Amino acid sequence: MAKQQSTDSRISIADTAAGLRIIMPCRRSVFVIAFLAFWLCGWAVAEVMVAKQFLTGDSPPEGELFMLAWFGVWTIGGVVAVYAWLWQMMGKETLTVRGQAFTIRRDIGGFGFDKEYSLIQMRDLRIGPVGASPVEFTSSFQLWGVGGGVIAFNHRERRYRFGAGLDEAEATRVVTAIKKRFRIPESSPPKAF
Repeated sequence: MAKQQSTDSRISIADTAAGLRIIMPCRRSVFVIAFLAFWLCGWAVAEVMVAKQFLTGDSPPEGELFMLAWFGVWTIGGVVAVYAWLWQMMGKETLTVRGQAFTIRRDIGGFGFDKEYSLIQMRDLRIGPVGASPVEFTSSFQLWGVGGGVIAFNHRERRYRFGAGLDEAEATRVVTAIKKRFRIPESSPPKAF
């Protein structure tokens, strides 16, 4: 296995006869980790107190519907915050290119999910600016280091991103490693009539 990794980089690039594997650990933010830990302590107290009110029947009958709705939103917010905190603590993205399969795995402590794309249908692999977009759900998580990424590509007329937390030099290394081994075409410009 041939490895390309400098001592100052967080990412690991392994190029083998079977395929390419790139591991990109989450960029940790002490502020985000501390803030989410503090917020989750308060979240847990409120979660337990409201659940206890429902179970003992101490909730006021006229505000029960509001409390139930609040409890649902609060629970979802807590689950998202736990995910963001765990991502900050031990998250990583693993890119594997094997044959014609381009697979991105977002992993937290050995648990995660894979998204697979056809290398044949990929276009415009590039380093793109990261910005919040009201039409992209994942862009709302970029503040917490979870969603989006600095590397973008088009697949079946949609844009996808990965490499959350990479700086420009790291993203350039990743894109160069992929393009060095695999041909990913640029989109052709629209034809004028």
